[in-house]
Amino acid sequence: MNSFFFYEANLPKILFNQKITLAFTTYQAGKIIFLSSTNGETLVKYAKNFKRPMGIAYDPINQRLAVASKTSIDLFSNSSPLARHFPEYPNKHDHLFIHQSRYQTGFLDTHEIEFGNDQLWVVNTMFSCISSVSPFYHFKTYWKPSFITDLMPEDRCHLNGLELENGEPAFVTCFDGTNAPFGWKNKTLRTGKLIDIRSNKTLLDELPMPHSPVLVNDRIYFLLSGTGEVMEYSLKTGETRCIIKLNSFLRGLAAFGNFLFVGCSKIRDDSTVFSELEISSKSSFCGIYVIDLRTGINVAGITYTDIVKEIFSIKVIPNSISPGLLTERDEYHDKCILAEENLNFWINSRGNPNSP
Repeated sequence: MNSFFFYEANLPKILFNQKITLAFTTYQAGKIIFLSSTNGETLVKYAKNFKRPMGIAYDPINQRLAVASKTSIDLFSNSSPLARHFPEYPNKHDHLFIHQSRYQTGFLDTHEIEFGNDQLWVVNTMFSCISSVSPFYHFKTYWKPSFITDLMPEDRCHLNGLELENGEPAFVTCFDGTNAPFGWKNKTLRTGKLIDIRSNKTLLDELPMPHSPVLVNDRIYFLLSGTGEVMEYSLKTGETRCIIKLNSFLRGLAAFGNFLFVGCSKIRDDSTVFSELEISSKSSFCGIYVIDLRTGINVAGITYTDIVKEIFSIKVIPNSISPGLLTERDEYHDKCILAEENLNFWINSRGNPNSP
């Protein structure tokens, strides 16, 4: 991927010290991108093409990765032994995510996705509901807002963000409480909601385009895309505060250790939805900010200046500083065997297995 970007020296240092990789999607550029560092000084950038990728889910226990695209969700499994003996780049990757299955979803305008309790949960934006994947259907309904009367492919409230608690869907964000087809587009600036779906209780209302809720202990961190604010909501006290305000359209949030990783996108010039925002297309930028939760200060970041203009979802891959990913379009995808723990093989050109 030939894109222009610059980053602060603290970014590779933080990624290396925390032993993490940032995975993020940009449906505008059609890519999933891994950012990591193998030495704490330079940044490693790794990208693969997908068709309109949006939500990412990562399961740290089973080391599974899921990517939601335009009409499907692809699942990948990690094999560290195959990574170490990757024929093309031996000893380059510490994780190698290999494509294993695909759920056909149709066009649900799938936003965030999350692994939890042996399910893959989906923000089904087109049908204004939370659903799960199914081997029999395009989706299986789990929950819809109380103000949505029936399930129709009409993106009524622009449901977009999801956070789990104890493996079950718990908190969502949406742009509006309307029940009209695509009604959220008529009045989006201060009509958003943060909802506890277990009680159907609206925790916060009149929010300017809320996105990306993340639960850390007893606090929900979320983004106000319309004003560029990173917010904190206390489940104990109900208090809300702004941690930092950034001059960009915010979307995509991940937490790890003492850090928040915040996705920033440029404002689209031709969008009527964004026309009322305080943030302009000229002053906004695309990149990722790193916020220290202890101080609320931006301590690192990366900024894209060319091809990548929008970021959607961000996830942290722990205990990995150089991951790779094989899709079915890659040359080596059909040359690997991933089975039980000790049954991992690369098949050579003659069809004979080479065990790692």
